[in-house]
Amino acid sequence: FCLISTYASCVWIEWSWNESLLPKSIFGYFASMTSPFRLQLCLLLLTFGVSSLSAQESATDAFANAVDLLLSGQIDSLPIDNIGVIRAVQFDMEGWEFFNEHETKSTTDGSLPLKRFRPITQSDILQVADDHWVFLLHEKQGFKIHLASMTSQGVPIESFLLHDHYGYLYEKTFRAFSYTQPVHYNQEEGAFEFYQLTYGYERNPTLDHPTQDPIYHQSFHRVGVNGQGQMELLFSEPTGNQIFRREYVELVSHEVAFQEFSLFAVSEKDQPQTAIWQADFVTHGDMDSHDSITIQLEFEAPWANRFFFLHPAEGTTIVEVSQRHENILSFPGDGSTCSLPRWRRFRSTWQDLHCEENFFQTVALDEQEKRRFSEYTQAELAQAFEEECGDVPDMASQSLVMEPSPSSVRVVVDQIVLKIVFLNASGRQEKFILLQLAGGC
Repeated sequence: FCLISTYASCVWIEWSWNESLLPKSIFGYFASMTSPFRLQLCLLLLTFGVSSLSAQESATDAFANAVDLLLSGQIDSLPIDNIGVIRAVQFDMEGWEFFNEHETKSTTDGSLPLKRFRPITQSDILQVADDHWVFLLHEKQGFKIHLASMTSQGVPIESFLLHDHYGYLYEKTFRAFSYTQPVHYNQEEGAFEFYQLTYGYERNPTLDHPTQDPIYHQSFHRVGVNGQGQMELLFSEPTGNQIFRREYVELVSHEVAFQEFSLFAVSEKDQPQTAIWQADFVTHGDMDSHDSITIQLEFEAPWANRFFFLHPAEGTTIVEVSQRHENILSFPGDGSTCSLPRWRRFRSTWQDLHCEENFFQTVALDEQEKRRFSEYTQAELAQAFEEECGDVPDMASQSLVMEPSPSSVRVVVDQIVLKIVFLNASGRQEKFILLQLAGGC
């Protein structure tokens, strides 16, 4: 086409000059040339058109040949900077308006310059068909990932944005399969799966809605590439407000009841490992005579970063909720472990959990907090060990069987204590909930 256009232009210019049709304002200089000079100019234009076409052909041909080298492992990566642009496909779906508008701003006339992307690697090539390839494109700046297709001659066909997110802290649009898995290929369906979300977080969860899941539009989709290398939306459905989870999860609540208030935690039904205490743990309503209650946790019960909900009794107002942890010394052995639960027990300072609207969340401990303990001498430690655990074992026997010994001591977290301060007709009062960790772990 370039060759024909260039040749036709030269013929028209030559004929127009002979017929005195050239506008002097534009072609006066050309018309003043002698015939040999006009011929040379036409040849120059013709050469330029041929070289431009050849350059484009050579770039795509070189890319096509290099794909074979990439697939065979002869090269590690393949740049795509010099093969032009690729058309960006969008789907007109309900709830995607803002996302599509945002995506359009990063395109030029609906296309993406390929110089924006990193070189492709062997793992990026997803499909090698008879007449086209399918692969992933990763943008050099940021985290966007595109699904793309290209002919086997190296000519770009289409692309689709598989992974992106943008927005403000409490209102975003997100397209991905999960937080930890941006793209996901379903082998059985032969398509990529992703969630399209436009969401905001609940400021404070409630017992009726005990998560911080999205409260706006969310949907699940599959997109694939057909036999012509074109993008197709194969499946689409709304999913409700369960973030990155297709299955419905039924939540159950667990109560600890004082006279003045009840404390609730939630877990997934039939998933006991998600419960901080057993479902049937409910006090009998006579806790007004008790300042505290101890809850024995299962081994590795997930107490950190847990949501808790308070229901004050009528006439009661929650003032503050805070947390502290208590560390003890433990002496591990091969078959038994001895601990000093009362000796110089370390108690941290209280940490405000910022209870708002009767909701609070426990905080996890860093490694430094887990290792904190009061100062002591080795003689004091040996005496405390003998009083609690018995005689100090002979060092010669330790090589055969490891017994609890002052020479092998560690600091462990024994309890997490929650303090709930409230006001009622009797004034300002406090209640404590002690989460007793299993085995001092």
